Amino acid sequence: MTSKYDHTRVEKKWQEKWEKSKLFNPNLKEAENPFYNLWMFPYPSAEGLHAGHAFASTGSDVFGRFMRMQGRDVFQPIGYDSFGIHSENYAIKIGENPHEVVKRTTKHYEEQMRSFGHGYDWQHTVTTSSSDYYKWTQWLFLKMWEADLAYKKNATVNFCPSCKTVLADEQVMTPAQAGKEPKNASGEVVENVGELKVCERCGTIVEKKDLDQWFFKITKYADRLLSGLKKIDWSERVVTAQRNWIGKSEGMLIKFEIDGGGEIEVFTTRPDTLNAVTFIVTSDEALYNEENPEKIGEFTGKYALDPLSGKKLPIWKTNYIAPGYGTGNVMGVPAHDERDMEFAKKYHLDIVEKEPDEKLWKLIEEKGWGKRHTNYHLRDWLVSRQRYWGAPIPMIDCPKDGWVAVPEKDLPVLLPDIKDYQPEGTGKGPLANHKEFYETTCPKCGGKATRETDVMDTFVDSAWYFLRYPSVGDDNQAFDPAITKKWLPVNLYFGGAEHSVLHLMYARFVTMVLHDLKLINFDEPFPKFFAHGLMIKDGAKMSKSRGNVVNPDEYVAKFGADAMRMYLMFMGPMDGYPDFRDTGIEGMERFINRLWNIFNNKPELKDKSVVYSKLHQTIKKVTDDISNFKYNTAIASIMELVNVIQEEGMDEAVLKNLCLILTPFIPHFAEEVWVEVLGGKFSVHRESWPKYDAKLIKVDQVTIVIQVNGRVRGQILVGSGVANQEKQIMALAEKDGKVSKWLEGGKIRKVIFVPGKLLNFVV
Repeated sequence: MTSKYDHTRVEKKWQEKWEKSKLFNPNLKEAENPFYNLWMFPYPSAEGLHAGHAFASTGSDVFGRFMRMQGRDVFQPIGYDSFGIHSENYAIKIGENPHEVVKRTTKHYEEQMRSFGHGYDWQHTVTTSSSDYYKWTQWLFLKMWEADLAYKKNATVNFCPSCKTVLADEQVMTPAQAGKEPKNASGEVVENVGELKVCERCGTIVEKKDLDQWFFKITKYADRLLSGLKKIDWSERVVTAQRNWIGKSEGMLIKFEIDGGGEIEVFTTRPDTLNAVTFIVTSDEALYNEENPEKIGEFTGKYALDPLSGKKLPIWKTNYIAPGYGTGNVMGVPAHDERDMEFAKKYHLDIVEKEPDEKLWKLIEEKGWGKRHTNYHLRDWLVSRQRYWGAPIPMIDCPKDGWVAVPEKDLPVLLPDIKDYQPEGTGKGPLANHKEFYETTCPKCGGKATRETDVMDTFVDSAWYFLRYPSVGDDNQAFDPAITKKWLPVNLYFGGAEHSVLHLMYARFVTMVLHDLKLINFDEPFPKFFAHGLMIKDGAKMSKSRGNVVNPDEYVAKFGADAMRMYLMFMGPMDGYPDFRDTGIEGMERFINRLWNIFNNKPELKDKSVVYSKLHQTIKKVTDDISNFKYNTAIASIMELVNVIQEEGMDEAVLKNLCLILTPFIPHFAEEVWVEVLGGKFSVHRESWPKYDAKLIKVDQVTIVIQVNGRVRGQILVGSGVANQEKQIMALAEKDGKVSKWLEGGKIRKVIFVPGKLLNFVV
């Protein structure tokens, strides 16, 4: 064996062997102990993955390998969220057709992920922009239509002037939430004041437009989405984000008569403050502007009548009530609401200081002034996009029959390959310029009709991809019922918390709909979801726009995939914000070479009780830590074990167990050691995870810190019976290579010994 570990040779060798042996391709029909391990698939928006992607995907892969060694049949697929604005904008930027760009970028993404040695089942890959996939995305749209959950209406919508398309409410956020500096329509950075709302993708301040758009009735499932959060095991920050976004609030709808005729209905969560109302405020599209923190209003010239006192209450238009909140009208109660107080002071409106009265709930109902009502922040999912790169919406507009669905037998509605694919920002997508696409006949009456020229939001593609993976290759159905029943719901979903109210909410909604249509037997897609953190570089989130992206290819080539993998997992907590540093991966390369020397040189075992105790402590620690995604502390405990092994030696059993607990983190190295050094059977990934012996863990042992002239130069692990024996501790310390070099050429003048804790040589 060579003295230095050759990662280039070893990694290529085992990746080829794994591929040839189909090690990571479980028999989906015959598997006895299924475990569906899923990483949130990437969108290929540029030329490759960065280290942030590698951090997340490796975290998922470590767990999958761990579960495989626990005896589970692990299915770990991968694919590409290749439709949508990210991929399309990159294609526009480089002046290349999206079809060609995606072919190249997905190929490179695959090469990168293969170089990491991830245990993906490459036989079950989806690319959402392929017609054999989006055929079934269109089928899903038809199912929504058939279930009366899809509709088109004219609505005031969010519009990004940079992306030139509408955005769902969930894609509009504050600059901080988007991680972007706010920009105006010209692309100039503006001061972040007030309550700016920007496009989550590009950071441009959104505008409002009135357009005919397609929606899915996700609001019909608001209560289900809320109650379902109680039965799933998700990261708390994601659950909280979904609960807040759904925004259920209990209150009342109260009708106020208008002086001179008519009435106005308000929604309030505080009917107990009706006795303190002094004005009515109503939302107004023209005035509504969250960017401006100042409360602005216009008096309508009308008055509502207070049902309690009969007093006239002025009705004001205002900029601080969102048009979609409740009825768009609320009571102005300055004594109990800070915004109302600010507004009242500015426009010199009355302020009535009265304590809330709980009896008013009942009185309002008895008098017939109002009724109890539940309001939600959640709005229906806007799925139309005025872009090119997306799945065509399978609907036809007939002058006689209205909107008619494309028959399922005619799917897919193919996205034509056109040259003028750039968005125009006119409220229509590029397909509206192509008669050869939109001119058609009505499936009902056979008359002339027009295809929908908007395409679907890419989040429709990703809302069901996990269902397709096990059924890839089935041309007759979106997902095979038997295979789906066997493998789903997903056992572990690993992904980013930034999709809390986007992808994760939409996937839950789609799953509930398919369950209600009796197409699947579960209503939550991801019973267990772990939200990983985000890698940072130079103190900021790693992103192409910030110019702080780390290309993992260079590090894999120089240090090896295993060194890169282990460093990424050691950087910090998996759900934290680790900072990438070159020095860290260099240190991990040295550690792997140190491991290589241990396995090949096999230092003779000195104190079996100490080594075995530490080994079994480590097995327990690593088992518990991987189970809880605490990979960094698992690796730290392995490093401690290696220190003890170097001090006290090892035997064959110790080496085998060390190799096994290293396997999820450095799979190529572990395979090489298991087969070529220890003589084990291929593959180490089919071996059982080691079990710890509780009796051995309890063997008392003590770590003694060794100092020379007050500086720590090493530590030794001894049994508790030896921990108080100064002479024995001195003898062991003098034999320790790390300590002895500091004693050479000097004279020991004094020894300071603290029993069971410390020994200091004064030289």
